[in-house]
Amino acid sequence: MGSVHLSRVSLIESLTEIVGYKSGLVLTKEELVEPLRTSGYFEKILDPAGPGGGRIRSEEYENAVVLLLYKLGRTSSPDNNLFIAEMYHKYKGDPVTLDLYMEMGHLYNSSMKQAMHEAMARPTQGRSIDPTAFMTEAMRRHGRPGLDMAMEMITGVNRDLNRSAWGQLRSIDWKDEIELADLFKSEKLGASHGTFLDQRFIDYLDRNFEQIGNIHWRKFEGLTGEFFAREGYKIDMGPGRNDDGIDLRIYPATEIENAPPLIIVQCKRVKAKIDKALVKSVYADVLHERADSGLIVTTSYLSPGAEHMRTARGYNVEAADRMTLRQWISRMRTALY
Repeated sequence: MGSVHLSRVSLIESLTEIVGYKSGLVLTKEELVEPLRTSGYFEKILDPAGPGGGRIRSEEYENAVVLLLYKLGRTSSPDNNLFIAEMYHKYKGDPVTLDLYMEMGHLYNSSMKQAMHEAMARPTQGRSIDPTAFMTEAMRRHGRPGLDMAMEMITGVNRDLNRSAWGQLRSIDWKDEIELADLFKSEKLGASHGTFLDQRFIDYLDRNFEQIGNIHWRKFEGLTGEFFAREGYKIDMGPGRNDDGIDLRIYPATEIENAPPLIIVQCKRVKAKIDKALVKSVYADVLHERADSGLIVTTSYLSPGAEHMRTARGYNVEAADRMTLRQWISRMRTALY
């Protein structure tokens, strides 16, 4: 492995560029430095009181990129292990499966070499590598176990290429880059990869769910709207201010003109538990709007008193609490290799 001497500024700038390209998220210097410092990568170089630069091995740089992409929710593991090594350790305990793995490795190498040769013979815009021949031959020789292992190999290669510090391949061709800080500071809704909240923010929250209570209150409303939009409902997003306590109105996809909302929603990004007064208020809004039900979406939970009152009085008001939010975000996140 080679090494290179980088100044502190050059290191931060290069990591910001490659991680921004791969993830679609622009990090501030502090957002980038903190996970690296706490993980031990380049600790002296990144220290403002340190030498201001130093020699960095290429594998250290690669490891740092993978760690940052993991922290942003863009790869499934912080460990920079090649898939071929992971598969070997996975199958080495079973001689039969290990033999299949070794045979499939030879088949993969020969098939991909031919596929790459064919791709290079095509015009530049059509040079994607087609793995069909590899998968077909794996199925012919080894049946379903061979096909399954072929798919595992292809998925592993894609994962390694998408998070590589040296390549231009990425899992999503982002149309733009957005600043991670906007999740916490910006009131603006709308997204190039989503309806109300950008997919990149959702992936980040899936990996860093403890930050859910720190996001901007308007982004929290956007998160709720994004979930119901993906579930197939029509969303009427409130103005955010002076909305009389109704943040969203949710309608069936086949909305009937002038029909009341299916659900009215109030979002509460709070630490304290939801009290009786809010449940009463939402129930009053349900009656006023002639909605089927009300929903309180919160980063906390209903207080015992509020929950007892809700059930005892038969209020058609539900709560999507912190645990429910965790499930929503996991459901919406990008599937990872």
